[in-house]
Amino acid sequence: MLLPLEWLREFIDVPMEPEDVAYRLTMAGLEVEGTEDTIGGAVLNIKVTPNRGDCLSVIGIARELAAAYKLPLRIPERIGALDPGDAAQYASVTIEAPDLCPRYAARIIRNVRIGPSPQWMQRRLEAAGMRPINNVVDVTNYVMLETGQPLHAFDYDRLGGHCIVVRRAAPGERMRTLDGVDRALPEGSLVIADQRVPVAVAGVMGGAESEVNVRTRTVLLESAHFNPASIRRTARLLNLRTEASYRFERVVDPEGVAAAADRACELIAQVGAGEPVEGILDVYPGRKPSRFVEVRPDRASLLLGFPVRTDEVTDVLARLGFTVESPGGKDAVKVEVPSWRPDIVREVDVVEEVGRVLGYDRIPERLPRGATLQGGPSDLERFLHKVRTLLAGLGLQEIVSHSLLPEDALDVSWDAGDRVAIRNALSAELSGLRRSLLPGLVDALVRNARRGQGPLAFFETGRVFSRHGDEFRERVHVGGILCGPISPAGWQRSAPPAPGDFSTAKGLVEQLFNVLRLPPPKFVQACDARLHPGRSARIVAQSGTVGWVGELHPEVSPRLRSKERIVAFEVDAEALKELADERVEFRPLSPFPAVERDLAPRVRADVPFGAVEEAIRHNSPAILERYELIDVFAGPPLPEGVRSFTLSFTFRAPDRTLTDEDVAAALEQIRSALEQTCGAVFPT
Repeated sequence: MLLPLEWLREFIDVPMEPEDVAYRLTMAGLEVEGTEDTIGGAVLNIKVTPNRGDCLSVIGIARELAAAYKLPLRIPERIGALDPGDAAQYASVTIEAPDLCPRYAARIIRNVRIGPSPQWMQRRLEAAGMRPINNVVDVTNYVMLETGQPLHAFDYDRLGGHCIVVRRAAPGERMRTLDGVDRALPEGSLVIADQRVPVAVAGVMGGAESEVNVRTRTVLLESAHFNPASIRRTARLLNLRTEASYRFERVVDPEGVAAAADRACELIAQVGAGEPVEGILDVYPGRKPSRFVEVRPDRASLLLGFPVRTDEVTDVLARLGFTVESPGGKDAVKVEVPSWRPDIVREVDVVEEVGRVLGYDRIPERLPRGATLQGGPSDLERFLHKVRTLLAGLGLQEIVSHSLLPEDALDVSWDAGDRVAIRNALSAELSGLRRSLLPGLVDALVRNARRGQGPLAFFETGRVFSRHGDEFRERVHVGGILCGPISPAGWQRSAPPAPGDFSTAKGLVEQLFNVLRLPPPKFVQACDARLHPGRSARIVAQSGTVGWVGELHPEVSPRLRSKERIVAFEVDAEALKELADERVEFRPLSPFPAVERDLAPRVRADVPFGAVEEAIRHNSPAILERYELIDVFAGPPLPEGVRSFTLSFTFRAPDRTLTDEDVAAALEQIRSALEQTCGAVFPT
């Protein structure tokens, strides 16, 4: 807000230079972003916080300076007519939406003579950043800047029925605003109408049909108080911001409505623009009782950190316009909150007012005293640190993507639920919360691939969100994506590393479970439209499905302009933490030699290797130390639909050297389990 210092001196004798005034206002919570020297004197550029709508005026800033400098404030008391008087013969005012318009006042000016406003008024308006238009409109803008109360002038003769109706917009209603744009009015928004049609968007902008022009002879002057949330919503839906809406959104003083109308009539008569009619049409269905707050000086001292006396509290509040009613119990001060300060509702709000006027520089500088609590990461954060460290050690780079996404076909999880849409989203690109980490991982991969980077391997830990009926869920997931080999080629270019595929991603998941000391997962064939139907799986742990792993569907990869296979995985990190065993069990190494044997079971092609692993795991002999798959074979001389797995087993006992009989019995136990559970056949 631009504010000429010369205008301020009409209400307060500011003795200091502009730089000192700017410093005092900034220390009082009204940041002065700069000062500018003009022909008319210094102009302050003040940044007003949203809760201080009262400071969007010359009088509001003057009141702050009067409190800071301990100077008297000169505000003429304007009571004016309290009854309709002769104005009732000209027009009527009806409020049909009192929840959106608690007060509406109107005054009539006759014998209007439209022309330029005086030079002194034009100079002040221009210094405050407003363009002079004509004497009547300039007066309304001048009073708005002076008092903070927006006003609007209607051409009285162009109001149907000479009446004002404050109501909600009906479906399909339209009107042309003062900027010449024909606008569809949002249903339910507040409008000012005459007997037939809307003539203004309440608190935002007037209508072109009732605009004051050179032919205007009688003016109906509006001064009102509107619901801030209603004005903010209407201005946003219409994409229309004005000086009036800026102030109404931050709350104007409901008790200053009539006084502002009187001030405008006074100026109109002073500049010779018209003759105000005696009386005012003032409809006030939303009058609220006075608000009282008790403030305790000892409590203020505790909150501010320096001693505050009772007389200091009463002095500061009186300077700010509070009315000190009476001392309360235990030396408390009971004050009446002024109508222009709706942000003051509690004792702590009053204490803040006392502190900023007395000066925050009174707060002593000292080190904190007393006991403090040792902070630290949560159990989940410590677990995630292990996950990040492991994946980084396996060759993946960590990324952080946005949790707000547009609607995306990749934004689904194994337990997706409904998408959580953002109400009043800033754009379609930020319209909802993600249900999966995959869209962010794919986006990072595509951005890097288009810049010639590769091979690419990323991971992310982050929150995902979903809605299941009336229940909203928020979980922490970990996901990864690979395109190309997980490690770059070395000096042996003749033997480059194998590209990342489903087995690579599956191995990363298995390593994750292994290092975190989790029970081995099961991989069950998945049915996910995002993934390749034959190269994907659900990850199943003791608590059920905890994630997925697989190659992106062939129809997705070309769309990403990738010649390489793209594989990814995603698991519920919170579910993994619940399964993780934090205990570390020590087992001494066996000093006895190991014995290695191979088996080559033949199974049907539709039997997954996971079934073979599960059979071995549930029927493993006590001396089985480990096993691994070293080869898969299919084709002649094997029958069609049959494949052979070559499995290497390592046996070792902790307390003795194994005999041939021990190993043979163990192999027979494994062979029998595979035959019974997987239908395996062993060559003779």
